[in-house]
Amino acid sequence: GVVPPFEQHEEGIVEKARLLKAKFEGRFRFVLVSFHPPNLPNHMPGKSSNECFAFQTLCSELERNHGTYRHDPRVVITVMDDDSEFHENYFEALTYHFVTTPSTRRYITTWQPPICHFKNYLRQPLLVRVSSLFATLSELAALSNPMDCHVNYSSYSLSLALASAVGGWDPDYLAEDWHMYAKCSLMTAGRVRCQPIFLPLLNYTPEEDTYLGTCHSRWEQAKRHALGVSELVYVIQGMYLGLLETRGSLRRLIYFWRICPILGKFAQVHFMNGMSAVLNVLAQFVIHFYMWRSWCYVSEMSQDRTCGLLMQSATQEGIAQEQIVLNSWMVHWQLRLSVSMAFCTLISGGFGAIYFHLVRDRVEGDLAAHLFYRYVILHWINVEVSVTAVGWLSSVIYGAAPLWIAVSRIICEAKFTHIVAGMVGRSMKFEE
Repeated sequence: GVVPPFEQHEEGIVEKARLLKAKFEGRFRFVLVSFHPPNLPNHMPGKSSNECFAFQTLCSELERNHGTYRHDPRVVITVMDDDSEFHENYFEALTYHFVTTPSTRRYITTWQPPICHFKNYLRQPLLVRVSSLFATLSELAALSNPMDCHVNYSSYSLSLALASAVGGWDPDYLAEDWHMYAKCSLMTAGRVRCQPIFLPLLNYTPEEDTYLGTCHSRWEQAKRHALGVSELVYVIQGMYLGLLETRGSLRRLIYFWRICPILGKFAQVHFMNGMSAVLNVLAQFVIHFYMWRSWCYVSEMSQDRTCGLLMQSATQEGIAQEQIVLNSWMVHWQLRLSVSMAFCTLISGGFGAIYFHLVRDRVEGDLAAHLFYRYVILHWINVEVSVTAVGWLSSVIYGAAPLWIAVSRIICEAKFTHIVAGMVGRSMKFEE
């Protein structure tokens, strides 16, 4: 069955729902339209509150008309955004993974395809395109890393039994995908795991009629995504309450050990990825200003008057010679690591060109009309030049700046407004 959830206050929603139901009703066992009423208690406008209402509507429909109850072990729920296009074999692969997963793990597992922001790649402005490349590569790299704590993002699947066991989606959070995974993890004592299904899902980046309009719409989306940093507070709070309710020191230790990976994942995505644009800048500031130019070598201390003054000043302050040597080595390696990070960032961006050509048949637009995207080598060169020219700026605008704004808002505000990104330019036709 299919459950398209709508916001009741949206203009022309009844006619839109009627057309969707008439188009697809014969292809599924049922098409259940859900209308999320406005101003429900504790319902924050957004995807999570809409899913919360749609989930309750679905459960009532299954019990009333299909004899399927909330904990039926045969049912799998797939959440997808309206701008997403699953791989044509995703649901076959999902069925395979579901039935072949051992029963002891099946109902504490979620499934996630790699999210690929390439659907309207040919129309994306340069700043947005660089951001899309690195976001796409980051998601694929995380899912490919067996040591990574995978989490649900955007569109994903889980069993009806698991969704029912944790009480469905919470209506008062913005980051419904991360929040649902964090909730499942906390309520199963960290036993839930997200398994990748390597069939890429293509979606759109925000798009408006103008270049600047598209960049601004992507900026609004980045600010909304950055509010997911609030999930760190939710996980820490949930972990604390879970430790209080867990009996026995050993069980508390196991609980803490199982929850720590998701806490580290959330911190890494927001604070490491989000701040990667300014980390090298801060490092250079520390090297050249805060550490008194302590990057000089020990062999130069007797020759360079500046180093001699540094040693004399450090001795007067009671700082041992070993500390000066240690700082010199720290600065020595920091300088080289900064260069290595910049080089790796530049080269890794080019792999986005290869990824693009693996899914190019699913990308909108005439690829033949774009010389630099038609061939892998030219596309790779184009990406390298683009990353060199605006990569740092794109990372600041769509990574670091939204993160700082989000943290400030979380400290100062209690409620947030859900801003929907631009939808202009996305194909509205139904594919046969």
